[in-house]
Amino acid sequence: MSPNKIRQLPTFARMVSAIWYRHYRVYQNNFWTNSFPTVLEPLIFILAVGWGLASAVGTMDGMDYLTFIAPAQAMMAAVYTSAFEESYGTYFRMMVDHNYDAMISTPVGVNEVFWGELLYTGTKGWFFSLVVIVVLSFFGVIHSAWAVLVPFVGFFTAVAFGSLGLFAARLVKNINQFNFFITGVISPLILFSGTLFPVDKLPPVVSIVAKMLPLYYFIDVSRMLTTGRFTSDLYIAVPYLLVVPFILGAFAVNSMNKKLIQ
Repeated sequence: MSPNKIRQLPTFARMVSAIWYRHYRVYQNNFWTNSFPTVLEPLIFILAVGWGLASAVGTMDGMDYLTFIAPAQAMMAAVYTSAFEESYGTYFRMMVDHNYDAMISTPVGVNEVFWGELLYTGTKGWFFSLVVIVVLSFFGVIHSAWAVLVPFVGFFTAVAFGSLGLFAARLVKNINQFNFFITGVISPLILFSGTLFPVDKLPPVVSIVAKMLPLYYFIDVSRMLTTGRFTSDLYIAVPYLLVVPFILGAFAVNSMNKKLIQ
């Protein structure tokens, strides 16, 4: 056969985009069912906790309490959709439906499968963060036009926490073990990353550790964008959110490579 007639394999980008599109089409079938809890939970939280505590707390870090916690709820939407999708969702696709076996029997490899999946999860994080920010704007807690960039922070947040979900899916032996991931990893990250109070209020050692947690800088940037109050942390936070999610993603994809290719 002439070398010119040899069929070329699709490029890495083409295969990743094909996986992204596959997840998009599957998600369309249950869009409202999957979307409703992810968006509703942060909104219920801000209504119950925000209004309830706001009257008692008053101001926090120089702003009213509802304004303080609002941007964190946009990131919570990205966290929940990515952490659950890439832990429970990955487990079902891998162990129950065997979707990955079908995917890697084609020219698509494990790297393309999971990078496509993480980028799709990031897209969901972008969308859900956007919805939450739009809804919150009606409560008068968005004070800066820079808030239009919050969904992009949600994208990177979702990639980072989707990567953590992949790590969890790589390690668990049965689905019940995800309880350790949700309770022992996701919940502490949410509570100690500046969602409800400034981490500077914590003891000094704990505060330093809190600022090293994956979620802290995502919430910090989100709060700067919604309030227009930019601090020197921005010079650390922006490189962090642009780089760290993809470092976590690389490790997560590599771990799934070892899981599927045995």
